[in-house]
Amino acid sequence: MNAQQTTIITPRRGWFDLDFWHLWRYRDLLLLFAMRDIKVRYKQTLLGPAWLILQPLALTAALTTVISGIAGISTGGHPAPIFYLTALVLWSYFSQVVSTASQVFIANGHLFSKIYFPRLVVPVSSLLSNSVALAIQLGVALAFLLWYQLTGKVDGLSWRLAFFPLVIIQIAAFSLAVGLCLGASTAKYRDTAHMTPFLIQIWLFVTPIIFPFSAIPEQYRTLTGFLNPLAVIIDEWRWCFFGTSAVGAPQIAAALVTTSVVLFIGVVIFQRVERTAMDML
Repeated sequence: MNAQQTTIITPRRGWFDLDFWHLWRYRDLLLLFAMRDIKVRYKQTLLGPAWLILQPLALTAALTTVISGIAGISTGGHPAPIFYLTALVLWSYFSQVVSTASQVFIANGHLFSKIYFPRLVVPVSSLLSNSVALAIQLGVALAFLLWYQLTGKVDGLSWRLAFFPLVIIQIAAFSLAVGLCLGASTAKYRDTAHMTPFLIQIWLFVTPIIFPFSAIPEQYRTLTGFLNPLAVIIDEWRWCFFGTSAVGAPQIAAALVTTSVVLFIGVVIFQRVERTAMDML
């Protein structure tokens, strides 16, 4: 009689035993999840992907009317519509990635309980699926920028656009970092699931979305980079469009340090929690 072999697959147990090559081996599954997210998000909707354009435009119109028109909050000398739209494009990416990653165990518990694969595949796939939305919305923002250039209100397209990929990598890393921390917490404490939308709403108002980074007192800007890297990332993004920025090397360094630390902590905690997550759901 032939002896049967049994293979037991378990998550990695060490706190710092990170195996990103293991994630690379599941790259096909990662792409499959990304495609699934794109299809499911706009399935059975009348406007479909058109929502990707309508949502930031509608919010831009509201902010232009209320914040700039009525409240009179300065936009740093830039036309209000393009000032808000450029930031909202990046903010939308951040909020979507964080929201998706924070729900990873709850939304995919039925799948996790049936088959093994690195759970990190799911939140990473949200980076890819939301990158499609980011690309479309960025195209709209660039179209607005070109129009304002033709009317002589802004400098318009320039070599600074070459820095877009660096800013996108930075926002992707920070979004994933925050999402992984919240996702690991949600697996154990369901209160986190209720707290996340509220946290994102508050984050919107403490980040230079409706006001320029230059409005922050200079002595607090580096501290802001440590506490809220998103504030620095948004201003870097606007610099790519307008060529003006209140962010310097100290603020960029502070944001990178915080992003790196939070991402490392997020990955470590997430991979630690995935071992027992199914028992807690």
